[in-house]
Amino acid sequence: MNKMNYDVVVCGGGVAGVAAALAAARKGARTCLLEKEYALGGLATLGLIVIYLPLCDGAGTLMSGGIAEELLKCSLRYGPGDIPDVWTKENASVEERATKRYRVQYNAASFMIAAEELLLSEGVNIFYDSRITDVMCKDNRISSVLLETKFGKRLVNGRSFIDATGDADLCWLAGEETVNDSTNRRTGWYFSYDGNDLKLNTLSDPLYKAIPADSRLYSGISIEDISQHCIDGRKMILNHLQKMKEEGNPSIYPLIIPTFPGFRMTRRLAGSFEFSEDKHERCWFSDAIGMIGNWKRSGPRYSIPYRAIKASKNTNLFAVGRCCCADKSGWDLTRVIPTCAVTGEAAGVAAAILSENEEQPKIQELQETLVKNGVLLNPELFTKQI
Repeated sequence: MNKMNYDVVVCGGGVAGVAAALAAARKGARTCLLEKEYALGGLATLGLIVIYLPLCDGAGTLMSGGIAEELLKCSLRYGPGDIPDVWTKENASVEERATKRYRVQYNAASFMIAAEELLLSEGVNIFYDSRITDVMCKDNRISSVLLETKFGKRLVNGRSFIDATGDADLCWLAGEETVNDSTNRRTGWYFSYDGNDLKLNTLSDPLYKAIPADSRLYSGISIEDISQHCIDGRKMILNHLQKMKEEGNPSIYPLIIPTFPGFRMTRRLAGSFEFSEDKHERCWFSDAIGMIGNWKRSGPRYSIPYRAIKASKNTNLFAVGRCCCADKSGWDLTRVIPTCAVTGEAAGVAAAILSENEEQPKIQELQETLVKNGVLLNPELFTKQI
């Protein structure tokens, strides 16, 4: 069986996986990224969720720096899109920045290309069409993952592993306890064109109230539900187009539709600690590895603890993005782009340290490295400590 050997193996090429691979490679680890699709970005590109949600708290304070901010700028590298002026102005006051959140809308194709270019420039080996089917574990450590390829099975050996699959596939295969959410809504973000106007249509059933009587909920790990979600999403797009035609725009048609299912929450790690939007607003964790705001409203601040991304059973496994450990409310914050980048960067650095020293990174060492890399860690912004 053909084998590959790496220090850090990142499974999944969404924003969390991109950040993890980038951070690990920059720390000197031989790094590979395994992605089942044929481009990077996941929901952020193939799913056409092309809004890079805020890096600030909505009250003028920047919360997420480092790779989270780097990838926001990367998403605009090949255009179009602009950073809000108050966030590029060198001496802008907190009051000025409170008038506009630090978020952008980008072009999916541009972000795909720029992210791939960035990883390759740092020496990350990217393997597309790589579907993980099994893992090998020994003494509470993952030693390798098994891929199914068109030439048969491939074994990827590693010292540290990062689950950025979005569905906690690696955690589940490695025997970690996981939690599944079966309340995903029907979605259909797409671009329409009528010969004059290109428009992003953000279709979705209601997120926080009852869904329409003719709709349903979906699990993101059931092959039946995944298939039906894709089918129903395309029907949703067609119905929306037909309505616009009937309302006086007969020339309109679908220009770009998603090629990736728009699930919000599927399966995640069930670790020893759950991050919570409801419980941990303004809480500073002693093992904080990053900070985020709340994309839904202005004011809240959160720190993300290392314990939320660390697997319980396997000592060399980390879970990032929507795979990390959070309760239902926290999941709504960990699944979005800024938090994916924050947790990805922290896991990449931690995995690189672990692969080099063969022991868990000390929290102080990890935090110092992250701060050196531009990650923001400021306990003075918080009113409670845990």
